[in-house]
Amino acid sequence: MHPRPSHRQNAYRAVLLRPAFILTIFFLFSFSPFAHAQRGAQTASADLSYLVQRAGTIVRGNVISASVEPHPQFSNLQTVVVRIAVSKVLKGTAPATYTIRQFVWDAKDATDAAGYRKSTELLLLLNPVSQYGLTSTVGMDQGRFRVIRDRQGKGIAVNGRSNIGLFDQLASKAAARGVSLSPRAQAMMAKPPNQASLDSLEETIAALVGAGQ
Repeated sequence: MHPRPSHRQNAYRAVLLRPAFILTIFFLFSFSPFAHAQRGAQTASADLSYLVQRAGTIVRGNVISASVEPHPQFSNLQTVVVRIAVSKVLKGTAPATYTIRQFVWDAKDATDAAGYRKSTELLLLLNPVSQYGLTSTVGMDQGRFRVIRDRQGKGIAVNGRSNIGLFDQLASKAAARGVSLSPRAQAMMAKPPNQASLDSLEETIAALVGAGQ
């Protein structure tokens, strides 16, 4: 037997089915190129070259706060607002405290702030901000890396898919863009994907960003 939906889930689904909400979603996302790219990326595997090219902003930092709140222009649109204390910017520009607003697709995201947790260190490859102030990580969970540090402070970066597919044909794709990957980057790619060194990953990202400028 399937568990019965909770009262909160039923209420959330009721909101999703309201005509006003459906019209809002259609209006916001049917005409947004960024939104189409995001929805398609939920099932498609994306390599690092693709993620870097699509990103408008790439930052690393710690989550200060994350909360679910209505969109300021569209009250039926639930969003997650995340404030990041930025420690490094690898692409684009970002202030020391950077705020992103992401659309909430389902009830689970509404109950756990889409998995953003205070004090967590993250490396985020973010889509360009839409005209409605919305963004999200490129390739959804593929563009959000959690940074895990050892006792010496050395970090590894792991995305929502354990970095699977992240380095597929990356050397050849980088070469096609005129980028020669460093020995450290090549050593990173030779290891299991979920053991990607943060320093090596950021070095590789910086090289790919530079090739696009």
